[in-house]
Amino acid sequence: MNNGQNYLNYKMVNSTLKAILAAREDISDYLFHFTRGSKAFETLLRILADGELKDIKRNGYICFTEAPLTALYNMFQIFDRYPEPMFAPYGVGIKKDILFDLGCRPVIYGTNDDFGKLSQCLYWRCVEYKPKVSDYTWLREWRIKANTLKLFPSGCIVITKTDYEQTLLMRDIGEDFDIDGDIDDGEFHGYVKGEFERVYKGVSMESIRNVCLLSKKELNNILDTQTIGESETQLLGYF
Repeated sequence: MNNGQNYLNYKMVNSTLKAILAAREDISDYLFHFTRGSKAFETLLRILADGELKDIKRNGYICFTEAPLTALYNMFQIFDRYPEPMFAPYGVGIKKDILFDLGCRPVIYGTNDDFGKLSQCLYWRCVEYKPKVSDYTWLREWRIKANTLKLFPSGCIVITKTDYEQTLLMRDIGEDFDIDGDIDDGEFHGYVKGEFERVYKGVSMESIRNVCLLSKKELNNILDTQTIGESETQLLGYF
């Protein structure tokens, strides 16, 4: 087979793969790292302030999930029942291809007998699987062998529980606030607007809930309307 035919076959397979990936809502373009516990939002704020993810448990790796945001809303509803949830709807998403180039890989689910047949250099990727006993396959976990991972706004998105929390991640760049309202019964009723700069693109689980099952295309449309570094007027809230 000549080189021209090889090239045509490659293009056909590659275009088919792209079409499949675009159509499969269960496959994410991002890998997500979520915070946990009752202070999950505060933990997210510290991560963004530091500009990096850290291996705080000193496992030798940092964990991610490949599960798409559109499939996680109901999971977070379950975790919301607990005072110290295993995972909370606060975290960062990084493009899968970026992380792969940095050495991030999907974990290997299997038995300890399986792992004994592997090289020890792969043990950091191994997670025990026993049906109905020890099953973490729902995490669809990936890991990167690192103590820290620097975040870059251009390759990272931020996930929060509510739309309002997304506004809290904006950087205040204005000196004045637009305030309109009046005092009634000793309380202010009206709105406050301010000028802010976007640092990260992001989406809230509230937005995903409001459109029921947000498709990958709709999620990308939300993110494509956002520009890092561009100033925006934000409605801080009604009172």
